[in-house]
Amino acid sequence: MTHVYDLSDLEMLACDCLTRAGVGAAAAAIVARDVALAEAHGEAESGFVALLRDVRLIRYGRLHLDASPVITHPAPAIVEINAGHGFAAPAIAEAQDRLTDIARKEGMGLIHLTRASDPGCMAGALISLANADLAAVALRSDGSTYAIGPGNADIVPLASGAPGMLESLLSLAPPVTDSPLDGPVAHTAWLTALDPAVTAIGDVLAQTSVTSERTIGGIAVAPDLLAQIVNA
Repeated sequence: MTHVYDLSDLEMLACDCLTRAGVGAAAAAIVARDVALAEAHGEAESGFVALLRDVRLIRYGRLHLDASPVITHPAPAIVEINAGHGFAAPAIAEAQDRLTDIARKEGMGLIHLTRASDPGCMAGALISLANADLAAVALRSDGSTYAIGPGNADIVPLASGAPGMLESLLSLAPPVTDSPLDGPVAHTAWLTALDPAVTAIGDVLAQTSVTSERTIGGIAVAPDLLAQIVNA
């Protein structure tokens, strides 16, 4: 059995659960937006399933709420974010204006995220970049890849296992498992922003055979999952 909710309802519920777990209001709002957008795009593992995991990681002391991201520029087109074992979404949000400026100036820019919570599909960041008329590609350390076109509202999951650069990146950062007994969260991810006028990435995305699973209208979520989150 599932119940159907509006995006704003899910975002508010996620935010309430995060603030009850001790997350500050600003960070909670950013994470909650990611959670709700992931659910709206059919990416359940990046939505409320991920929220339940993160609330538990907070309880275990593995996800640090007092983390302050350290942002550096190891190369002109690269933004490095050390999230300090904190939430991925607020850390990315803090560097996103820099990424946008780089992409507009250089044609493309890359965020390399380290020592973060699992970033999921990075829905909030992808939507924001698309709203800035940029294309974007998000890559998780397990090989999951997501893309969006400029001015678009649909996040497209791409096939993993691509050769070349992706394999090289993944070999440097094997997947991190979540367990109550492990150390602080330490996930790695990459987020690339591309100017379609320079890279022609829009043409590539238009030809992909994979379609978005974005939910139109109400979003269905199992009530038992929501109950677990509320009571976590």
